[in-house]
Amino acid sequence: MLAPHLAEDIDIFNRHMSQNRKAGGEADSSSYQTLLHDAKDPVVYLTVPRFRAGLPPNSGCGREQLEIVEQIMGPFKREVVELYFNEIHYHFPILDEDMCDTLRTGQYAKVPNNLMCVIYALASPHWPKSDTLKMHPKPNSYYVWNKAISATLEDFLSPGMSTIQAAVLDQVGRPSVSIIGNISLCGRTVSLAQTFGLHRDPSKWNITDNEKSVRTRLWWCVLITDQWSSGAYGAPPYVSKGYYDVPRPTVSSLISAKATAQQKSATTCFVHLCGLTELLAEILPFVYRINPDRVQLAREIDRFKLELDNLETQLPQWLPSPIRPGTPMLWLSFLSIRLVLARVIFRAAVLDGDGSIGRNRMDQLRIASSAVLDFILAMGEAQFLDFWLPYATHLLVHAITVSLRCTVETQDHETRNSSVARLERVIAHIQHARDNYDWDLAIYCLERCADPVSKIASLNARELPSLSSQPLDTADLSSLVSNGHAGTEAQPLPNFDDATFLLSDILDPNAFDFSWDALWDTPSGMTNFSI
Repeated sequence: MLAPHLAEDIDIFNRHMSQNRKAGGEADSSSYQTLLHDAKDPVVYLTVPRFRAGLPPNSGCGREQLEIVEQIMGPFKREVVELYFNEIHYHFPILDEDMCDTLRTGQYAKVPNNLMCVIYALASPHWPKSDTLKMHPKPNSYYVWNKAISATLEDFLSPGMSTIQAAVLDQVGRPSVSIIGNISLCGRTVSLAQTFGLHRDPSKWNITDNEKSVRTRLWWCVLITDQWSSGAYGAPPYVSKGYYDVPRPTVSSLISAKATAQQKSATTCFVHLCGLTELLAEILPFVYRINPDRVQLAREIDRFKLELDNLETQLPQWLPSPIRPGTPMLWLSFLSIRLVLARVIFRAAVLDGDGSIGRNRMDQLRIASSAVLDFILAMGEAQFLDFWLPYATHLLVHAITVSLRCTVETQDHETRNSSVARLERVIAHIQHARDNYDWDLAIYCLERCADPVSKIASLNARELPSLSSQPLDTADLSSLVSNGHAGTEAQPLPNFDDATFLLSDILDPNAFDFSWDALWDTPSGMTNFSI
């Protein structure tokens, strides 16, 4: 897709040539195709080779991987595809009705190899939910995923719309095993989507209605993965507000009228997630901007508050509901945006240097993080077994980390005790979900947060006697941060009110899935870094 200024020049040139072409002359052999004749904003495509030089057409990207995966699935391919529709599709409807019909009728040979691999990989973790499949051994999800991502990356050599579909579905798949892989794949996917012009409104283009539907749903799925992965992984988003004009999809445009009430509820949650994603896209620049304009930040904060309140009034009245599919992820997303906004508001107070306002906004930050944790504590088996995007685990880590920060900075001992008790209950609750419901999202959260919460709880328990004028045993505190190696002298941990106390001394510094040294010297054989 040509840039707007070039598209305008080419459109004028082509119209001039068309008007001055002689009758009976040669047909136009231009490599440019105009999809929207608009003098102010034309849309022009340039035809380029799809394949790399030297790569033969129809080389069958992903064929070998698909053959292996289908051998693993054996005679249960249809049941696995049905799992995809039951557990994933209506929550994240990236596939159009034509592709869905092709899959439902078992015409798998007509589905691109990479997309078929990813569908199998997405559905395989839900194996025990099928009455038929649960009677047979479950495939190794990690092995299937490695084949699926290999097929997806191979398909980037000759990309098409199915390349974007497979890449986005890979990023929302569970279990999530590669943070760096997801970040880099997100960048490639966004770049390819913009190259194909998915960021532009296709409603007036000279294309079929099905193509318009495919483009609209594809772009919003790309945008969701871009913005929420940014909030989860800590990297600035690739898409900014103002660089796309695709209208928000509706439930009726995403699923057929024959869909069940449960399926419509799931897709309704997706549509509302699109609205929340747009607001997140406006807030994130203030999260990542190194030197924000304080005046602009203060002005935008009021608008963000109003917009979030407006989005809350538009949310379904049945939210959150344990019997409505899709509601846990949507409600966690809403609470997480409220938390991110509270964090931005607190940052504005810090930049202003107003201590009294800062303390008030710290209380607001604590309330926002507590709301996320209280929601997790209210969840039961039905919610844990519902649809979840993999970013949920990072949102939970963020809420726990903010709550830890607010806990150590509060001067009110009753509030501190209450916060510590809540944090301990949350860790125990998600551990219960991991052990009893196989909730894989708990794994990363427990790795990041269980030990810090335990240390803060121990520190708080040891500080309580000092409130009754009892001496604090620093030797006991030293054991909290001991790394367990013989001959290593542990440093005593200061109490909460000590000016030298840093939360970073408690939190696990290994935030990523490999060490700092590995950035510069990575073994060539390590293609996938596990959490």
